[in-house]
Amino acid sequence: MLLPLALAAGWFLLALANGIGWAFKGGPIDRIVRVEALDYGIGFSVSLLLALVYSRIQKRLSAWPLVFSASLLCYCGGVVWRVVSIWAQIQVGLQKPFHLSPGVYLVAGGLMNGTTLGLFSFLYFAIHHWRQAAEQREKARQATALAHQAQLQMLRYQLNPHFLFNALNSIRAMIVEDPERSRQMVTELADFLRYSLDSEEQESTIGDELEAIENYLAIQRIRFEQQLEATVQADPAALGVAVPCFLIHPLVENAVKYGMETSAMPLKIGIEVVRNGQELDICVSNTGRLLESAQAPGRPPNGTGTGLKNITQRLNLVFPDRHSFRIWESDGWVRARIQLRLDTRDNGHEVA
Repeated sequence: MLLPLALAAGWFLLALANGIGWAFKGGPIDRIVRVEALDYGIGFSVSLLLALVYSRIQKRLSAWPLVFSASLLCYCGGVVWRVVSIWAQIQVGLQKPFHLSPGVYLVAGGLMNGTTLGLFSFLYFAIHHWRQAAEQREKARQATALAHQAQLQMLRYQLNPHFLFNALNSIRAMIVEDPERSRQMVTELADFLRYSLDSEEQESTIGDELEAIENYLAIQRIRFEQQLEATVQADPAALGVAVPCFLIHPLVENAVKYGMETSAMPLKIGIEVVRNGQELDICVSNTGRLLESAQAPGRPPNGTGTGLKNITQRLNLVFPDRHSFRIWESDGWVRARIQLRLDTRDNGHEVA
């Protein structure tokens, strides 16, 4: 649809410019309008026929044969345009019958009208090239998006069994010692799995993420009783911001696991989410020490490091130029911080 509209607009502008020039020379306006409409209407029709031919031959010919073929077609089209235009003007009374030698048709039509058709042929190929380039860019964008989506889904499937395995280990430790508390832990695990396994989305809100973390902490509180103190503080303005599922949870899990190994009891854990304008700050802190092998995100001691590696990979995929992630120790606390710069999509949903 774009090509016929572009050609029609070009022919209209050309007819208008030529008609204005003719009018300044003192020609009758009504005759100018009728002649220009007829002449350039025929030219437009010829250009559409050429466009149809180009669409058939451009995939079969390389560059130079296509240029030669287009030049020859423009010349022949110019001759046809001139012959049909003069014949039509005579038929409707805009011209008196007269005789022109074939040489005039071949020169005036083939060269002059053919040159005009050549300009519109250039417009055709320019539009076609632009559309092809745009389609290739869109296909490349879609391929990249699908690759990212597949990779994110793979990471999501990697996290689910990882968290489930760790939660079941916690419950197993309580079954013999205290069956009643182990049953309560199973109830909390069911709520946790509702978020972990039922959702097929790759993103969730900060509010949903923190709700799942509360279920996880409830399991750990039952297990460790007075040995664990955990608090969650979230800026209300941050609760609706969308982030990848399980972005915060691995940090909380590591805080419990490694805090129990290095902290004086009770282990204290603080989870804080703050929004400041277009900046989102997520910080998970725990008392204890940062073991040397956990200095870099993705390389915690004593374990596979699945959670932190997963966070690093997903941040690099989804927020390559607008995030930071670091872990450090200060004043007897180990702190893990994710900072994101917020963005707004066209559909109005705010995402990190």
